Amino acid sequence: MPYINPGGYNFGPMNLDGYGISLLIFIVVYTVFLLAACAYLWLQRNHPVLKMRKVSTMLMAVLTLHVFAFVVFTVYPLNGGWPCAVEFWAMSVYLPLGIGLWQIQNQQLLLVSRQQTELMESPDTYKNLLPPRKSGLGSGKYWMLRFKMWYQGISTKGKYEGFVFIGMIIQLVVSLVVYNISRKFNSYGIVSQPTSPGQCRRGWEWIPSVVWQFIFNFFFGPYLLFKIRNIRDAYQWRLQTIIAVIAG
Repeated sequence: MPYINPGGYNFGPMNLDGYGISLLIFIVVYTVFLLAACAYLWLQRNHPVLKMRKVSTMLMAVLTLHVFAFVVFTVYPLNGGWPCAVEFWAMSVYLPLGIGLWQIQNQQLLLVSRQQTELMESPDTYKNLLPPRKSGLGSGKYWMLRFKMWYQGISTKGKYEGFVFIGMIIQLVVSLVVYNISRKFNSYGIVSQPTSPGQCRRGWEWIPSVVWQFIFNFFFGPYLLFKIRNIRDAYQWRLQTIIAVIAG
């Protein structure tokens, strides 16, 4: 019987019992099939049905989440072989990044539907609403209206991707700060106390990654399901998106 310290991972011999071997076999076989499927989709990316689904973003999301899944499935067989810092970065960067890319991919149905709706509607005649710019840099009202017109000119796709990109930058900065100020990960930190490798995986340092999961799963996901509720398509894309959001 393998022994795992109740206080955390014991960093002893690998757990190569039936359960540990099963996890390794599953993740290796799953990785092979996943990479083969990704390669096939990439080769077929110009097919009309796949082209409108933005295969590149989908593959980045799947592969990024798979890195996190690979770490999770190998934790038990390696018996704590992954350093605490590796698990921290996998949890704080790869998981939120993968979820963000996955939500961008799920938005593709809504974006395509809106683009088709816009094609059927006559666009309003462009009117220059900017006040005349005087000498110098111009007034605050001038630049506020200029920013408003620039923002309104960005596509829904660009806005959503921009929000996710800004969120990931914030996540990366927060992770860097937490990693460098905590003594659990280094000797020059200013908060927390050095702990054992097992206890390192517990504490407030892991909260930011949980916050992102909560935001994407309980705000972006339900919002998307609400927005696509009336979309009808011939490829069952709406049903696939619903399943992907719920599964995610």
